[in-house]
Amino acid sequence: MTPEIVFAVYDKGDLIGEHTSKEWEKLLSIPRQAIRDYAREGRTYGKRYNFKMVGTVASEQLESDQKDTGITMRELAEFKRSVKVGDKFAYKSYRKDFVRGVQIELERMIVVKKFFHLVQVASVADPRKTATMTYAELYKQKKNRAKKKLTVGR
Repeated sequence: MTPEIVFAVYDKGDLIGEHTSKEWEKLLSIPRQAIRDYAREGRTYGKRYNFKMVGTVASEQLESDQKDTGITMRELAEFKRSVKVGDKFAYKSYRKDFVRGVQIELERMIVVKKFFHLVQVASVADPRKTATMTYAELYKQKKNRAKKKLTVGR
């Protein structure tokens, strides 16, 4: 749960209500960052609105950007060093069909270039077809493959 700041908004001195900056952004068409800045500095927005921080509320849903991947920075750094040009991975590509909907295709890919945050991979079957993957995606694949190997032998 992430805490969100609740702002009270005054329209020319009269209290309109108390909501989060995200809700005020939708209601008043004012950018969220502007709401936070004007509340912190105590200034009037557009010669009309005054914002005041009232308190915090814990939101129930997680932000989409803050997914728990279960990967530590140390593990990822070690994995980055271990990835070499020529390593093989699987790449999921999504294709939209008219009748069936979305098709997921798995392709065998080989590492062609390494960058700081990304890896460029090319198809084993057709080397002209390239894609980019993050180190986190590749590391998840490696972890899942290791889990499958452990459970198959039992």
